[in-house]
Amino acid sequence: MAYLISLLSLGLIFFARKLYSRYYLTPTGILAATWIIFILLHLLVAREMYFSVAAAVLFVLFIFSFFVGEILAYLYVELNDESAIRKYISKVDGKAVLTTFQEPKVKRLFGLLLLLLGLLSFGGSILYVKAFVNYFGSVVNILTAGWALRGALEEISIPLFTRAILMLGYSAIILSLIYTMVYKQFKWYLLLPYISLLIMGITQAGRAGFIMILFQVFIWVYWKEIFKQVINDEKEALKINPEYLLIKKSFKLILIIVIVFVGGDMLRSQSFSLTGDVLGQGISSFKQYLFTGISAFTSNLNNYNIEPLGWGRFSFSSLYDLLGIHKNQIGIYDVYLRVSNADYELEGNIFTAFRQLMDDFGITGTIIAMIFLGALSHIFFRRAIKGDLSSIAFMIVLYTFLFHTVLLAITVHNGVLISMVFPFVALNFLKKSINLNL
Repeated sequence: MAYLISLLSLGLIFFARKLYSRYYLTPTGILAATWIIFILLHLLVAREMYFSVAAAVLFVLFIFSFFVGEILAYLYVELNDESAIRKYISKVDGKAVLTTFQEPKVKRLFGLLLLLLGLLSFGGSILYVKAFVNYFGSVVNILTAGWALRGALEEISIPLFTRAILMLGYSAIILSLIYTMVYKQFKWYLLLPYISLLIMGITQAGRAGFIMILFQVFIWVYWKEIFKQVINDEKEALKINPEYLLIKKSFKLILIIVIVFVGGDMLRSQSFSLTGDVLGQGISSFKQYLFTGISAFTSNLNNYNIEPLGWGRFSFSSLYDLLGIHKNQIGIYDVYLRVSNADYELEGNIFTAFRQLMDDFGITGTIIAMIFLGALSHIFFRRAIKGDLSSIAFMIVLYTFLFHTVLLAITVHNGVLISMVFPFVALNFLKKSINLNL
């Protein structure tokens, strides 16, 4: 029943939103489609894991609230000719944006900014590795530490200066994607932030950062095609459907993610032979990572206790830690709950983004937050499909957040929070720099 309720309801939301758009993957579209895919896969390959009717109803309620927010924003813009929001959206001209960014001065400044960010992120990753070397004794010891790397994360002190530099890593990746979209050129320094985050991921035997970057590159394909449609004539634009292009790329994404999970398990277990046991463990880990959020949310809901609201300390845990408001908990939740009737040892501490929002703001507050986020997303979406590069940068990050809601709220990472703001501000500055005496 839980599967039927959620799949039918989310399907209706998905197609209802399409009635008001030429695109399927509006913010509501990508959110609903993500949950439909994960719940369908949960039904097909992880049915023994928990999923209750109560959990399904809450998931649908929160996603429907996001849909309501987007529709309210749509109606406000469409029915209010004199609104400041409508004027803010309507003044975007994709061809004019491209012309501005093609100016030699703007292109030079954009390249210098990316070079600076790339060098900073690479330097920060080296300092990050140095902190681990000081703890483990050598790089070789780090590479052979396995699971000990995860346990050492709470004990290793990363200097504030290093942490500040590393926070710009995701912003550098978003800006590098926009640069490639506009200029269709490869520069060696565009690889630096990717290399930096790869180094960090290997150092801490982590996979979340890889998945986040993979999805950002994946969704960039969608926005690149839309931008190309905006700056070309309509006849040429209709040759390729951006949603169809994304579906074609999705098979490559799934293959790479599986490789990342298997490779991550090999690094953690320090077993690098492609035997059945190693591959089986990697695939099992992949399955557990994908569906623990839905099942652990169900398990937590079955034993739900009303606690004092966190007012942001769960959804923005790293920010609260940085500001000294509340100590950050590695993994957000340190309590592991059972997620399966078939395997009594199968546990998880990933509870979807909705538990974090509920723990911070309650059910009513989560509904309000989703309505607000839906409305805000529609404003930037409308600007993005008209060719505004700063809004496209924001949408790449927002879509990454929406995709991860089945796992957790990625706003726990300060680098993600900064990437919602810094690229948007930087691109607007670059657009205006043509009129500045720089």
